[in-house]
Amino acid sequence: MRPREAGYLVYRRWELVGLLWLAYFLNQGDRQIFGVTLSLIRSEFHLTDTQMGLIATVFSIVFGLFVPIAGWLGDRIRRDAVVIGSLLIFSLGTLLTGLATAFLPLLVFRGIATGIGEALYAPAANSLVADHHVETRGRALALHQTANYTGVVVGSFLAGLIADSLGWRGAFAVFGTAGIVWAMVIWLRTRAQRPAPASSPVQKLLLLEAFRTIVKTPALIAQTIGFSGLVFVLVGYLTWTPSLLAERFHLSLAQAGLQAVAWHHLLAYVGLLAMGAATDRLIGRWPRIRVISMGFALVWFAPFLFISSIAASQTVMYLSLAAFGLCRGMYDAGLYAAIFDHVENRLRATVSGLIVAVSYLVASLSPLIMGALRAQYGLEAGMQVLAAAALAAGLVFLAIVLGQSQKVVQA
Repeated sequence: MRPREAGYLVYRRWELVGLLWLAYFLNQGDRQIFGVTLSLIRSEFHLTDTQMGLIATVFSIVFGLFVPIAGWLGDRIRRDAVVIGSLLIFSLGTLLTGLATAFLPLLVFRGIATGIGEALYAPAANSLVADHHVETRGRALALHQTANYTGVVVGSFLAGLIADSLGWRGAFAVFGTAGIVWAMVIWLRTRAQRPAPASSPVQKLLLLEAFRTIVKTPALIAQTIGFSGLVFVLVGYLTWTPSLLAERFHLSLAQAGLQAVAWHHLLAYVGLLAMGAATDRLIGRWPRIRVISMGFALVWFAPFLFISSIAASQTVMYLSLAAFGLCRGMYDAGLYAAIFDHVENRLRATVSGLIVAVSYLVASLSPLIMGALRAQYGLEAGMQVLAAAALAAGLVFLAIVLGQSQKVVQA
């Protein structure tokens, strides 16, 4: 291959990461709109907190149920087509949410349509990145994962800014339109070089085969436990930390919401990119470097979460949240890359979809447990439960991966 051709192929591989980065940003940013504009929606339609909570609950249930289907689709048809379909579905759901005039349309468009669209994205998109990156897989997936952090922080800010200027409907209109436009851009940029389907359309029982792969592979069992622990912690943290900051340090809700995510995600960037690059370089000598680093990162969550539960000053609180973010980034660096190290290409999206589904179903208990603890013991006790969950998941994770010798699939 001539140098110019090789350079062009490298460019196209990284261009794909860039295209998917903005798609993932819109996916995560879109997820923040409802929470940011919740009070405005509730006021306009005179809804109860229970009704607003039902919309969020339906979204989570639909998301959890459709992630395995998303993985199955990503291993049966072209993965770029699944990504484009995801963007179109959740963006259309977002647009229609902005046009809703009553509770039922809100529930259908936000809870169901948007939930389905967002669930379709991650298994196919991460598998698509892995298709095009082998030696650079950890770095490419880590870079793609930064869109998650950016979408949470910047998406929340933009949604609030747009809602202040154009109303809550304007926020949904802007994000929905942007997603549809970006789906068209990805279609135009990938149509000439679309990869072949990951598996033959006649292949049957992918979900069953993927389940068996997980059960028979200790590293994948460990990652299911570890990711369940991580998401359990993150859901509880994102749900209740703003309230904890507001109550403890008498901050406004806007200030508490920003401080709860800004320091955490800033350091998460550092851990994510540094560990992604490091594991790419070391995996040739230490095939288990990704899973081992993930296990230690989970264990290291625990003391910083505990410190945040008892911190008496804002400085200590923000430093502990930042350190927690650094460890979270170190874990996320190996999240999909470590799964793909142990799974052949034709099953990657299905396996990752099953692991994500289990993790989100487990994590759905987190806000409920913390809410129940708050009533009797305060949010501090809830944060300590999160610390205990991270420690337990990390120790089990390490016990499994250190006790087994695993074959790495570099394809």
